[in-house]
Amino acid sequence: MTSADAELEAIVQRGLGAYRAGLFFEAHELWEVGWRAELHPVRKAFLQGLILVAAAMHKLTRMRSPSGAVRLLRKAHARLAGVPDGTGGVAVGLLLDDVARAASAIERLASQGKTELDASLLPRMEASGEAAPSTSTIARPRS
Repeated sequence: MTSADAELEAIVQRGLGAYRAGLFFEAHELWEVGWRAELHPVRKAFLQGLILVAAAMHKLTRMRSPSGAVRLLRKAHARLAGVPDGTGGVAVGLLLDDVARAASAIERLASQGKTELDASLLPRMEASGEAAPSTSTIARPRS
């Protein structure tokens, strides 16, 4: 592992704690610091994808904007599509599948006038090679 890879993994880990706790805006902000400094195009696209996923979940759960969340998830999917699995220590393929699944689920919920997303549909950001289910527990709006 190169020092750039280790630095990227450290940046990813900083935001993962917030993301998994449902603190999507905070995760977005933590990853954005690394994204701004990143020069490598693939790592930059990867971080931007994570940022967009977190922003989408914030848009849905805090701002109650399903259409905005779907738009951001589609952008995230496009950014992550060319990123190799394992980048930043993340199972990118799993994340891509979850992003697509969440976008479809949010569209269905929106057609029913709902903005809550079941925690099982939250896009997972698992360690590369990790098969365990996500430990995410929060995906509902705060009052």
